[in-house]
Amino acid sequence: MATHKLPPKVVVEMLKANGIEKVKLFDADESTMSALAGSGIEVMVAIPNDQLAVMNDYGRAKKWVHRNVTRYNFSKGVKIK
Repeated sequence: MATHKLPPKVVVEMLKANGIEKVKLFDADESTMSALAGSGIEVMVAIPNDQLAVMNDYGRAKKWVHRNVTRYNFSKGVKIK
């Protein structure tokens, strides 16, 4: 959380420049995920705390995974582990 957020592409370049190969995200923000596509950085995506309670519903969990994980799983996409 920050008051003056850097653009996701800038952050990805900073991560790469500093030799960071793995990150954990606590939300699957579209601009962040798009910036990570093709970067080679390994990403772990967590479900935001405010959504944990509703993830006991299979349909809702499946939609979340499709929207936040599966859509970035393509050649040169995000390296999600």
